[in-house]
Amino acid sequence: MVSLLVVGQITAGDSIVTLVSFLLLMVALKMVAWKPLMAMMEKREQLIAGNIDDSELAKLEADRLLKEQQQQLEDTRTKASAIIEQARDTADKVEREQLAAAKVEIARLKEEAKKSIELERKQALAGAQNDISRLSMDIAEKLIGKELSKEGHAELIEEYIERLANSNEIK
Repeated sequence: MVSLLVVGQITAGDSIVTLVSFLLLMVALKMVAWKPLMAMMEKREQLIAGNIDDSELAKLEADRLLKEQQQQLEDTRTKASAIIEQARDTADKVEREQLAAAKVEIARLKEEAKKSIELERKQALAGAQNDISRLSMDIAEKLIGKELSKEGHAELIEEYIERLANSNEIK
């Protein structure tokens, strides 16, 4: 009789029983664990693929927003440059207008000064004429020893004024 518990020897029956047990275990595992495991793995794969797609869409959206912001920044810079240029032009125009107004005012003031000087000159000449005529009358009376007539007096004054005017024109 052969001992059933022999260590180290493998019999064909044992191999068959082991093989059948393994196959039954595989079928049972396939039915109970493999299908849910594969479904879970497929679900996980779909989730990962969805996340990748979402991240690519988010990246594209971020790139679009970045380009949009860069365009807005460039537009803002262009507008700022235009505003600065317009401000410079306006400042130049205002400066030219103020300079022209100042020149007009200076010309007006010069003209007023000339008129004032001419008026004062005329007044001074009239005052001098009166003083001279009085003095000349006094001198003539003392030299001649008599009073001059109005006609003689007028001629003497006119002659003196002409000499005075000629001497002022020469200066």
